[in-house]
Amino acid sequence: MFVIVAALLAGFVGGVFGTLVMPTRKQPNPEQVVRARSFELVDEAGRVMSYWGVDKFNNAVLAFGSNWPPTPAGGGVLPGHPRLRLDDPDNQRAVIGVIGDAPFLHLSAADGKTRVRLYLSSYGKPFLLMEDESGPRVALGIDQSDTPGPQDNDWALQFYPERAWLGMHSLKEGGQTYVQGGFSFNQDKVKYPYQQPK
Repeated sequence: MFVIVAALLAGFVGGVFGTLVMPTRKQPNPEQVVRARSFELVDEAGRVMSYWGVDKFNNAVLAFGSNWPPTPAGGGVLPGHPRLRLDDPDNQRAVIGVIGDAPFLHLSAADGKTRVRLYLSSYGKPFLLMEDESGPRVALGIDQSDTPGPQDNDWALQFYPERAWLGMHSLKEGGQTYVQGGFSFNQDKVKYPYQQPK
């Protein structure tokens, strides 16, 4: 019994002594920063469904795609159907990103044409544009002047092609800034779908 107790006690003392005296090995730190040019989310067939990176115009974007060409049972892409690249804005169905220091959101239809655009200008003013297959239809937000700047404070709801406008203008009088509401409409008929002049 004495030998067993002595052995257990010696083992305990040796373990404590070894822990205190012997240097402990540090676990390697996980990477704090991961640097890459882009990330791609792919489906089981290897098709890129989402892209996070820099597009071909050097804008930082998170983009999503769909309406992909059919793929053979074994994966890959059928001949004659090149893989769509989501760093190309023409292939993006939904994208959020930054142009310069101004954030934006674009939503596109299956035909590749953008239908909704939401921008925040470099002066912090929002602008929402909704379109159909022939071009802009409704705009809401800041109505920037020909020389945009931080003093632009005209806001409007506009219907294209220049059919109606509801909004407010800012005015400067006697060193003060005022806003004044306004409304205009055009009853002239235009052919639909309206075609933008070239």
